[in-house]
Amino acid sequence: MKNIIILSCFILSTTHVIAQIGISTQLPQKALHISGTVSTKPVSGTSVNIVSPTVRINGLNNTNQSKTEHLHSVSVTDNGDLVLSQTITPIVMIDPINTSNIEKDYIPSAGVINQTAATTTTNAVIRSFDFTLTSPSIVKFNTSTSFKFGKASDGTPITDGSNRTWGTKFSFSKVPSGSPISLNTYFGESVKSYNNVVNSTEVTNGILYTISDDTLYLIPGDYTLAVTLSAATNSAQTPLRITYGGGSDTISIIAYPAQ
Repeated sequence: MKNIIILSCFILSTTHVIAQIGISTQLPQKALHISGTVSTKPVSGTSVNIVSPTVRINGLNNTNQSKTEHLHSVSVTDNGDLVLSQTITPIVMIDPINTSNIEKDYIPSAGVINQTAATTTTNAVIRSFDFTLTSPSIVKFNTSTSFKFGKASDGTPITDGSNRTWGTKFSFSKVPSGSPISLNTYFGESVKSYNNVVNSTEVTNGILYTISDDTLYLIPGDYTLAVTLSAATNSAQTPLRITYGGGSDTISIIAYPAQ
């Protein structure tokens, strides 16, 4: 009986410790509370202090990095795992100076969309890209896309003095089974304002650029990324002629394997 009571007390004590674990503190405030000596160093000329590290994880040390003491970003997955990317894998890289890809412009031929008074909001897929991840990865998406705007009727500059919104954004039309990413949900949206009149003076109808940029944590599998242009006006405004891809248009999809 005495042994049973001692064992029961040990179990209860262990359960209490597991509920909140404190390292260098006897009063943990969270499930895991790591305390350390607070040490800061001021940044000269500013009011900012750099806090000295109090946590070290051997799995993230320089043994797993290419350069000693070279800093890399640590990301947190949906499950709360800390991951350190070690290598960079360009999945898609299209730009004028890229020698390893035949394509130099991700929109090789300019496209034209004419809005009407009844169709004042445009969302059109410019191009889609298929890619496969062989391991969980932090993936960075970036596009630079060219646009020109004019009157839908004849392409001449718009002079109605009204503001419009336009830009680009990403979505997935295909993701692997088990992915937390939703289909056809936009991310990386870049929204700009367009007005082609300054102080009642007509402005040259030149090329404008927008950059969409975002980073996601993705599981292994097959994906299809869609790059979408968007433009919005209203029925009281002059319908737009949207010309896209007439300049130098670049895209990069880069994977940082996480484990």
